[in-house]
Amino acid sequence: MYKVIFKIISNGSFTNSLKELRKAGFIPIYFKRDNGVEEYTTLYNSNDINEVKEAIIDFAYLISKQGKNGGYDFAKIYKVEDKYIGKLAGGGLGALLGYQFGGIAGLILGTLGGIFLGELFDISYGQTLVGLINWPIQLTR
Repeated sequence: MYKVIFKIISNGSFTNSLKELRKAGFIPIYFKRDNGVEEYTTLYNSNDINEVKEAIIDFAYLISKQGKNGGYDFAKIYKVEDKYIGKLAGGGLGALLGYQFGGIAGLILGTLGGIFLGELFDISYGQTLVGLINWPIQLTR
């Protein structure tokens, strides 16, 4: 699995690019807009770096049609190792706290929430930087 962080400069366009991200195959996790710069944290479910690069090129083409562009750090690519320690610890702790405060229903919800937070922990701390893609990208092949 790969984590890609996009920084997009929107030239007067106030729409977000979540639809284009999904169309290119990315799973958006986090979105932030600050002074005309949009930052997206996404996941791409593949083990092939070439597929990720093709999806980045597709996304760049889609946002260029909207009049948006990127800078020197348009796309940062991280390889996410598939670890289970965060999911196990989060699920166990969530189940324990959920059962303590909410009984059986709390156990179920606590387990699911703990697994989700554990997955985010694994993504954040089990990553290595693979590459950086600059703008402009050559859109023709």
